[in-house]
Amino acid sequence: MIAAIVLALPMAVSAQDTGSKSPIRPRSTGEDLQMFSQVLNQIRVNHPDSLDMHELFMAAIEGMIHAADPHSFVIPAVRLDPAKAAAYRDGKLYPVPVTFHYIDGAPVVVSIDPGSKAAEQDILVGDELVTIDGKPVDAGSPVELDIGIAGAKGSSVTLGLERRRIDGSFLRIDRVVKRERVDEATAVPAAFMLDKQTGYVRITTFVNDRVADDLHDALGRLEGQGMTRLLIDLRDNGGGRVDQAAKIAGEFLPKGAIVYTAEGRKKDVTDTSRVSRSFWRSEKRYPIVLLVNDGTASASELVAGALQDHDRALIAGTPTFGKSLLMAGFPMSDGSVIELVIGHVRTPCGRVIQRQYHSITRHDYYRLAGVERDTVGRPSCKTDQGRTVYGGGGIYPDVRLSDEAQPLWLARVRENDLALKWIGGYVSANVGVPATLDAVAANPVMPGSAIADFRSFATQQSVTIPTGDDVDRDLQHMLLRALARAKFGDSGYYRIAALVDPIVRRAAQQFDGASAILAKAP
Repeated sequence: MIAAIVLALPMAVSAQDTGSKSPIRPRSTGEDLQMFSQVLNQIRVNHPDSLDMHELFMAAIEGMIHAADPHSFVIPAVRLDPAKAAAYRDGKLYPVPVTFHYIDGAPVVVSIDPGSKAAEQDILVGDELVTIDGKPVDAGSPVELDIGIAGAKGSSVTLGLERRRIDGSFLRIDRVVKRERVDEATAVPAAFMLDKQTGYVRITTFVNDRVADDLHDALGRLEGQGMTRLLIDLRDNGGGRVDQAAKIAGEFLPKGAIVYTAEGRKKDVTDTSRVSRSFWRSEKRYPIVLLVNDGTASASELVAGALQDHDRALIAGTPTFGKSLLMAGFPMSDGSVIELVIGHVRTPCGRVIQRQYHSITRHDYYRLAGVERDTVGRPSCKTDQGRTVYGGGGIYPDVRLSDEAQPLWLARVRENDLALKWIGGYVSANVGVPATLDAVAANPVMPGSAIADFRSFATQQSVTIPTGDDVDRDLQHMLLRALARAKFGDSGYYRIAALVDPIVRRAAQQFDGASAILAKAP
């Protein structure tokens, strides 16, 4: 029988090669269901192993969900603890501030919540989670994993991670991560003047209901200090609440301006979100540069797309992640839950932000998120002023600004958490130095003795740091950020990180372009 099947295959190919009409016709749903039943019966009757029929059914269901798109998933009732899931939904349990996506069946880090303790540790995008408190991961979806890892506020869990190094080798590391919610902290940890006319604002997330209000207050303070142009940093902002995206757009767009449109198979999914609360009349209409990267996702992409489409900001950086989907949960009769994509979101001019996920593996969908992409083949539309802008894989910036590749020695320093291990001793030995965050900002330089001490410490940890001006610069920036966080918390970290970041410096040189866009506005 097998031989007959093998011999028959070339005949079908031959018919196609000769240009004749293919004998294959579209199959009906009834025929496919019949085939499914036949396959299941053949496995049940002929397979030599003792198989659990329920497991086979669930594997088929999960395969069907995964084939639909890379974000939908199912949580089987047999793996779902109803009591713990309810406690998690009610906010009684706290998550780890790390976001995972499943790639080829394995949970992989895609972001770490800014402002969390985990952000101070060496947990990198791309790290694969292999154990939780020493036990193998058995969750099959991000939500199931989040519920499984969640626990009491302030408690900790040990995450076992596997990392592929730059040189191709693999490293196994354990990180003790505190369970916490960053939505209890401000989403605007840094708002200060880069110079006498340039304001800088960092927005780390849209997950809480105070983001727009915090931004409004920060802009008021900066305007009071003489700000005449603004740099907004949305890098690594994984998004959150879309209502906050609409409110933030209201800081810079007139009432009634479209922020995004949504469409799905059902009518109740179709929606047009407009600015409802606007500060347009009192706003000074200063030029804006908006900084993004491949970690800018979801609701933060909506803000970037709206400001670009309405010619209100110049977008600088690298293409954003490209995730803009509406999702909803559907409970099944047995207690299982399906989280399903139900709609797509577009920018005001009609661009699809979501990256293409058909005809591509889930592995490549996530792996290619940060790959350099140009505008060839991207869907495009026109802004209010007629500029061509691109979508179909995130928001494409008006000006490309890319980070330099991380050198291997710096990767090894981060893998071993050396800056975090060293900074406590340095701060203890230098109490009162520096005295204030303003003092660090005015002179963002680590003493030569500190650099030498860290080099010695790294050597003791079996990490050799090379010499050279570029190396000293990278050491300066890394240790300054560590010092600012240890002494002054998140506000200190983000302020000093911005001051020593060459990308921020280059973005601040783009205001001529932002002013030219604004000058053409009605």
